[in-house]
Amino acid sequence: MKFTSLPLLLMSLMIPAHAELDASFTSAGKSKTKQVAVPALFVGQGESPVAGLPVGPFSASYTGKLSIPKRFRISFSVESEGKVELKVNEEEVAFSDGKSDRIRLNPGEVPIEINFTSPESGAGYFRLYWEERREFPREPIPASAFISLNASPINAAGLFADHNCIQCHKANFGSSAMPELKYAGPNLTDIGSRANESWLTRWIAQPDKLKPTTTMPAMVDHTKPEGAQAAADIGSYLSSLVTEEKAASGPDLSLSQKGGEHFHKLGCIACHSKPDADEPDFENGRIPLNNVATKFKGGSLVSFLKNPQKHHEAIKMPNFRFSDEEASSLAAYLTKTSTGEHTPDPSEFPPGDAVRGKSLVASLNCSSCHEGLEPSGTSAPNLADLKDWSKGCLGPDDQRGKSPRLILTDEEKKAITPAILPALRYDTVEAYASRQIKALNCTSCHDYNGRDALLTKIHGETKSLLDHIKTADERLIQSRPPLTHMGAMLHTGYVEKMLLGTAKPRPRPWLEMRMPAFPLHAKHLAHGLGQHHGLPASEPSEEKPASDQVEVGEQLVGLTGYACVTCHAINEKPAVAAFEIKGINFGITHERLRSEYFHQWMFNPVRLVPNTKMPRYTNPDDGTGLRPDILEGDSYKQFEAIRQYIQSVSASAK
Repeated sequence: MKFTSLPLLLMSLMIPAHAELDASFTSAGKSKTKQVAVPALFVGQGESPVAGLPVGPFSASYTGKLSIPKRFRISFSVESEGKVELKVNEEEVAFSDGKSDRIRLNPGEVPIEINFTSPESGAGYFRLYWEERREFPREPIPASAFISLNASPINAAGLFADHNCIQCHKANFGSSAMPELKYAGPNLTDIGSRANESWLTRWIAQPDKLKPTTTMPAMVDHTKPEGAQAAADIGSYLSSLVTEEKAASGPDLSLSQKGGEHFHKLGCIACHSKPDADEPDFENGRIPLNNVATKFKGGSLVSFLKNPQKHHEAIKMPNFRFSDEEASSLAAYLTKTSTGEHTPDPSEFPPGDAVRGKSLVASLNCSSCHEGLEPSGTSAPNLADLKDWSKGCLGPDDQRGKSPRLILTDEEKKAITPAILPALRYDTVEAYASRQIKALNCTSCHDYNGRDALLTKIHGETKSLLDHIKTADERLIQSRPPLTHMGAMLHTGYVEKMLLGTAKPRPRPWLEMRMPAFPLHAKHLAHGLGQHHGLPASEPSEEKPASDQVEVGEQLVGLTGYACVTCHAINEKPAVAAFEIKGINFGITHERLRSEYFHQWMFNPVRLVPNTKMPRYTNPDDGTGLRPDILEGDSYKQFEAIRQYIQSVSASAK
């Protein structure tokens, strides 16, 4: 029998299936509601308080339930610029110097309500903390402590943006608009050199058949003879758009086995079903790969893997910065394994005519979404001129007329109404980050707010790709830190570097699994992740650390202290004996970590990351440090000395 330690058991009890708070914002007589993971808010000068409301003074109300695993005596505290009122168990909580008296909470679900009133400028923030003297120190209330009151609504504004509706139905929303409104479809310049005509025809006819999660609409009705002919004609025209450059040869299929190794070790299965899968993974929305061999021409797959954004800046496929060997072997594996596994289609397409196809592309206004095509002489009505949103693209099939078939459910279509316009006009980086976490499949690899990453459950699907390796070494725990705390953990600038793919050196260079780059989303996503925790943008402190603190910190990280150097290297000085697990080099730690998170982590790492190998250096009974002879055993002072020592050895400071 496998036994669970008491701290892990307590934490598991605090992770309900759906952990969120309902939040309502009101400004100038208008209101917006949403769900948030934690009770925290940051609104900068000139920023909207929530997507859908303009800049200005506002109020916000957060309601939900705390999930309490056993009897606690909790003290709450708050940091804010603005007025905060707190109710727990329907009783108002009084604060003295920002902290409440200890409140007894019995096991079960405890109602909680937080009301915030911004300063007149509309810029303000609040962060709500709690502490239980015997269990945990002052910390932001974690997402895992909350239970939502309502189901998550459909994000209709996000659907509108994802499906590029604004590319056809033009509108000017100004500088505060949702960034996705500027995103376009793939650039089709020279598409005939990259994709096969048969695949292009099938894609035009029925894109959701090849990729169920696509946002590409079906522009023709392939079930009718004229629709099948149109698909063939458009496919013929697109295949005629070729480059004059000599095409590179296809992948060397002898590299397939090595490519399979990379496919498994990189965790590609988190976002993609296997290239030889019989059916798409509808439940998890993974992108199928069984049509790879029928899609890519020559060496175009290798080129795509090396730079997915080259022809489509807004593509959701990230850039892994593959080496030539990795890209070539992965292309070989994908091509060989998907050969003969393409999606069956009983449809029959007649021979296509490129001239007719060119005319159809113009009449269908394809250039509104795709560069590389001649501008169309036709256009869809401007957004402001649409009188009935329940018809056309969003209408039932018998009322669509010549409008394309959007890949949306009936419920999603009904949700897209003129009521979404304020959310399109007034966006926030916090809302952007929430949308992109979902759109970019971040939770496929990373645990998030009490939910396990998809990869944890499905990675075994490709384990057989390593069967020929007798000593395969897999330590995924190091490569996939939880996304839950990322905005509170890392400085904004460092998050942006990670998302841009420019963070050097890599935090965990010994692992093949690595964080890919999302260059288009880096800036807004980095700032939004911090605002999820009510935090402004941050950069590492440039204040010179105190020499006496540095001296004590050096003692504590050494072998006669807490022996941090056993697992952590310090710049060029390697770790003493990192047998099973390596730690991140202390030379880049100051550049990465926010100080508040550092202290929270050091007090009890397993409370933040239950499966971490990082030991605890505080006494579970009273929170004192395990070295009572240093700094009077005050754990906060000890950890601050370590932090200042780490700052002193920062590679960026040298």
